[in-house]
Amino acid sequence: MKVGKKEILTIAVVAVVLSMAYTWVVYPSEEDSIEFTGEVIGLSSYNQPKLDLSAQEIFDSGLNLGAEFTIITETDTYTGAIMLKSYLGILMFDIFVNVEDDGLVSVGCVGMLINADEGSQIKLVHTGDSERYKNTPDYNVEYSQDIHDFPSTEVFANFYEVTGGNIAPGVLYRSFSSLSDPAKQARVPYVNQLAEEFSINYLIALSFSDASVQSAISKYEGYCIDLCKDGKYVAPSMGYLYFQQKEKTIDVLQSIIDNDGPYLVHCNVGRDRTGFVVLLLQALCGCTAEEMIECEARAFCNLYGIDPGTKEYNYIVSGTYDRNMYLIANYDKIDNILHMDWSKIDVSKIDTQKAAYQYCTDYLGLSSSQVNSLLERLTVVG
Repeated sequence: MKVGKKEILTIAVVAVVLSMAYTWVVYPSEEDSIEFTGEVIGLSSYNQPKLDLSAQEIFDSGLNLGAEFTIITETDTYTGAIMLKSYLGILMFDIFVNVEDDGLVSVGCVGMLINADEGSQIKLVHTGDSERYKNTPDYNVEYSQDIHDFPSTEVFANFYEVTGGNIAPGVLYRSFSSLSDPAKQARVPYVNQLAEEFSINYLIALSFSDASVQSAISKYEGYCIDLCKDGKYVAPSMGYLYFQQKEKTIDVLQSIIDNDGPYLVHCNVGRDRTGFVVLLLQALCGCTAEEMIECEARAFCNLYGIDPGTKEYNYIVSGTYDRNMYLIANYDKIDNILHMDWSKIDVSKIDTQKAAYQYCTDYLGLSSSQVNSLLERLTVVG
């Protein structure tokens, strides 16, 4: 078929129009993006930059919790920040825009500090809605304080034995906090009750300091309080920067070496910091990936009623076990947490026991003798 000049001109015009339309969809104008700017006025409760920007200003623009932003400081850019309230709906090493109790917002990462000087400007650029936030609805709400909402005392107290690999029976347990104010945390008396029932001999209170333990001793009563009175505890004041706080992890491991079990490990709720310490110990003791995943995820199942095998459960696993194990095996990547693409990590081929051993010796600086003494404590009933 012969094509004339008129037809060629028509085709060219259509092509240009289509090209213009396509370009407009893929490359929206700057007017279409929603941006907010705030000045750093101090630090949040997580020691992250707090801005003079009101969360209400963000909500008034039509955005809601779960909105995703790019954070632009004067020195760096961080993508994939999720807007949250009280840090709920976030897993370790996710970047956040958090609504603080006073209505202002802070920015940061649970597991790594975002550095921004007081008085500096930070820009938030809206990029869409967070898939992770949408897919973890049961983690976006507070856990119930009513024991009648739970199938057992153990589930309510988030109290369970750590098993698998070469770990000796009855030597290692994890739970909700045993030292918090029982008037505010209904689980505390049940944790103490179970600690006595299982003859806990040594308390690893990760989120507590010696000062806060002494304060608890002066105010509360309970089996674990009595352990603390007898000096049978370690309180390293471990924060959410636990991969950077090597000396605190060393203190915990050395305390196990120096003291008889059974041991009870907890932080505030027995979830994040507890999960990391227990995972490291399980890997050292030769637990399988399946055993470690079940133990890591069970805390979330206990607290939030998440069922194994669900979409929420799989997000919990990818956000806790996968990330922690990846960094244990690749501790040279710890300083790059803020720029990690977690969707691309693969932990399926990691020799987890070897990785944990090298983490202890090469990263933490423990001697082989210390690691072997630690293993003797955990793998032999005594």
